[in-house]
Parts: sequence; structure tokens; C-alpha cells
Amino acid sequence: MKHIKKIMLIFLSLIMFFSLSACQLDNDKDVQKEFDTFIQNEFIKTMESDYTSSHILLINPKDYGVDVKKIKVTLGEYINDEQIQKDKKELVNTLKTLKSFKRSDLTDEQKDTYDIFSFEYKIYNQLNDERFDDYQQLFESMTGIHYQLPTMLADWQLRNEQDVKDLIILVNDVKPYMDAALEYTKKQEEKGLLMVDIDSIIDYCQQIIKSGKRSAVLQSMNTSIDELNLERSQSIDYKKQLEEAFVQSFIPAYQDIINVMKAFPSGKNNTEGYAKFKYGKEYYELLLQKNCGSTKSVLQIQNMMKAAYNNHVARLQEIVSENPDIINQKEPQTKYQNYSQILNDIQKNLFNDFPEVKNIAYQIQDVNEELASSSGVAAYFNIPALDSKEKKQLRVNPKSANISSISTYQTVAHEGFPGHMYQYAYMYENQTTPYRKALANSNAYVEGYAVYSQYYANKYLKDVNQTYLEMLKENEMATYCIIILADIGIHYEGWSFNKFKDFLKVSGLDYGNEKTFKKQYLQLQANPATFEPYYVGCEEFLALKRKAQKKLGNKFKDIDFHKAILKSGNAPFSVIEKNVNEYIQSTK
Repeated sequence: MKHIKKIMLIFLSLIMFFSLSACQLDNDKDVQKEFDTFIQNEFIKTMESDYTSSHILLINPKDYGVDVKKIKVTLGEYINDEQIQKDKKELVNTLKTLKSFKRSDLTDEQKDTYDIFSFEYKIYNQLNDERFDDYQQLFESMTGIHYQLPTMLADWQLRNEQDVKDLIILVNDVKPYMDAALEYTKKQEEKGLLMVDIDSIIDYCQQIIKSGKRSAVLQSMNTSIDELNLERSQSIDYKKQLEEAFVQSFIPAYQDIINVMKAFPSGKNNTEGYAKFKYGKEYYELLLQKNCGSTKSVLQIQNMMKAAYNNHVARLQEIVSENPDIINQKEPQTKYQNYSQILNDIQKNLFNDFPEVKNIAYQIQDVNEELASSSGVAAYFNIPALDSKEKKQLRVNPKSANISSISTYQTVAHEGFPGHMYQYAYMYENQTTPYRKALANSNAYVEGYAVYSQYYANKYLKDVNQTYLEMLKENEMATYCIIILADIGIHYEGWSFNKFKDFLKVSGLDYGNEKTFKKQYLQLQANPATFEPYYVGCEEFLALKRKAQKKLGNKFKDIDFHKAILKSGNAPFSVIEKNVNEYIQSTK
């Protein structure tokens, strides 16, 4: 989010021989051109200031106007007071530039871009209010920087020899980058603003470095060097340098995290929610809006999820009432023996229900077993570079318990087809600007759509009882409604562990033992608003679908609805809803 100088638009008062409408048209075109330049410059500045993003997203940066000489090889800007204040100023200046454009002068597509950009930057600007200084938690147990870094490095793509040299620099940057993050975290603790699951962080970091030089992260990076087929002497030399960087930077950085977390005094860490901080409720509401892609208040989201819970429970009761023996049935298995079979079968039906895309070729690769074990992830989709012509990559856990389970099928549908893999293929082919393809950032659109997709894909399981699948879906959705309501309870209403436990029991989610209740409470407490993009996002899509079905009756078609929601790309729900409304109006 880098600053771009304010564009001064000069309006001429001389009409000369042109009609008023012609002058207005020319002015509109000038504004539209300036707006495109502004958005493109934002993309360029982000790429030039962020090596990791530019490397992951661009194979040929020059083709996008990015000056590679300006890109410094680092993990990112170090987190400190000076950098935080600098970022705040740049964000304010960027918003001023955006507001200099008159939205009504833009094309329809540009209006969507304007709305997406405006939503994101306004939320970030509000989160940057000085009241919330030091509220951001960097070491969340599910999504913190310590958790993301090993997988990012293990998956790091090496395209040429220079990339190997840059990777060594990157690994050497781990310790100073993490030290800056720890200094920020120590300052939080001193101010009484620390809110992390200390034991979980320590356990994860110990697991990551316990193998030392035999670490799965280092092994994976070495494998990437091997795949370049460099001269043997070069390959050996680079691996030696990489190992040295790993031993002197990566491992000490994770040991530093362990040491700092162990050194925090007992009682200084907030083991409840944001509601315990002075401005915590206000901060959480903004975080919730950001993660839900919506300007809805906490109360509105809470009421939406309560209504959704009641609907799912009612449907669940209806299914069981009509099929009393179903609840005692053994969960059915699918016919699949490997991940490719799942994707290939879904792909055969995909374009009957979703708009076509040209490039959905894929490959499946195993996640390193050690990393898979430490992260607990069953599968994930690697976001491809914008200019990549390579196959889409799905990474899977080789230790996944049961390929034939319904759970595995839904995970593959979520990450693959018709979920993320298809979603990004469609977005890359149909969005026109690099910003909309790569930097627009609505987790609720991305993850909400993928959850919607994993359940939609149940219809392709022809050999499995569809009523049973419907029961599973309604039960899971009701469960996650409870989880999200509990998240709001902890971080907005200040629930204690006992109140949380009582709520779950009353709602029908009884884990049966104290340890499991505590584990769930700590997961929500240390990862505020993390589940909302998935399940609030899905409920938003389901609500839009019900609306379209009600308005259109027998004119409603799944493929047309899917095209309407995919048209928006990575956008807040105000933009998605607008496009769905346009689809409804054009179809009536």
C-alpha cells in the first residue's frame, strides 16, 4: 500500500466549438485513463516494495512495468514505530488520491475497482487509528508470521540461478525480521496488549526446528535447487550457503520466539478476548468487517449467524424426521483412491454448472510429511503467478487419513474444483487489471466461495446418498454458526471460558471433556475473526442465491448465478451483491 502522488485533474472552462456533451465525454475519458494509471501505479509500487509478493505473483515483472532494480530482497519491512507511522501516512495519502476521482465519471468496471479499493483502504485506515496502536497480534497460532513462514519457504519457487541467490538472502533475513516482530510483541506485553496462545506458539516453533539441519523446510528448498539442474559444483555451493543461512538465521529466529514467549511473566498475557482491552470491541468490529468483506455491524453479523443456525437446525431436524434411520447409518465412503480421481470426476461436470475457463490443467504434489504433520493441513492451493503458463498446483498431505472419506472429497473440492483452483483460473482469465487479480483482498469472497463450492460439489457424488450428504452439510454449517457466535462472544462480549463452555453445551455442541473445550476456546481467543471469512462468507453467498432463486423462479440457473458472483472477483459483498442484482434484472 504505497503512496502515489495526488493526480491533479485540470478542467478547462473553454467550450470552444465542442458541444457540452462532447466535452464531458472527453473529460470522462481523461478521468478514466487517469484512474487506470492510478490503479496500475498502486500495483507497481506494491510489487517494487515487496519482494516476496513480486516473486510469487510475477515471473516477468518488467512486463507489468515493475522496475526490478527497485526491489530489495527481504521478507518485508521491519515492524517498528517509525515504519508503522510511515505506513499510516502513506495510506492516508493514497485514500486522498482515490477520493480525487469522481466515481460517476468512471466506467462500470472501474466503479467496481473503485469500490473494492475504497472498502479495503478505508478499513485499513480505521484499523490504523492511534487508539489501536499495538493491538495487532503478529503471532496468532493459526495464521501468525511464525506459522506462515516455513510453508512459504518450503514452497518457494526457483526459476533460475538468481532466484537461488535471492533465496539465500531471504533466509538470512529471517532472524532480523523476526527480531523486529518480537520487539513489537515485547512492547505489546509491556503495555498490557499481548493476546496470544503462548503454549501453542512454543510447541509449533519447537516442532519446526527440532530436526535442525534435517529440517523439512531446508530439505524442500534443497530439492528446488536440484530441480534447476545447475552444474553439480554450483548446486553443492548454493546448498552449503543455504544451510549456513538456515543454521545461523532461521533456527535462531525460531529459538528466539521460544525464548521470548517463555520469558513473558505469568498473568501479563490476555488469555480472554479483545473485549478486555480499552478499545478492543471497536477494533474487533473493524477486524470482523475486514474479514467478512462487509460493513455490517457486529450485531448484524451476529443476528445473521443466529438466523442461519436456526435454519440449519430446522433443516437438519426435517431430514432426520423424514429419515429416522439416517442418523444411525455409518458414514458412506466415496469410490476414490487418489486425489486425481476426485478432481477428474468433478471436472467432467464442472462446466455444466460453472462458466468455462480455458486453463484448468493441474498437478498434485505432496506436502513434506514433517510440515504436513506440524501444520495439520490436509491440502492447499498454491496461488500461481499472474503470467504463469504452468499447471495449477494443489499440495496435499500424504498422511491424509482416508482418501475415500467425504471429508477428503470436500477438502479437494474446496481447494481444487470448483473451489480455489477454478476460482483463480476464472479470475485470472476474466479480470482485466493486475490489481484486481492479485492485490484485491477479500478473504470472505475467496474462502466463502470455496466453502460454498465444497458443499455444491456433493451433487457430483452420484454413488453416495444425497440425503446423507445434506444432513452432514446442515450439521457442519450449524456447528460453524456456533463457533462464529462464540468468537463474537469472546472478543466483543467478553465471555469467560465458563460462559463459552455453557453456550456451546446449550447450543448442542458438547465436546464432553474440559480439555477439548479449552482447546477450542484458546483457538478462538488467539485467532480472532479467523473462521468468519469461511462461514459468514458462505452464508452471504447462500443468501444471494436464495434471493436470486426467489426473484427468478424457473428462470434461475446455477451457471448464470455462478457467473454473476465470479464476475466480481476478489471483492467485498457490496460489489458482489450489485452484480447479482444486475443478473437478476437482466434475467427477469
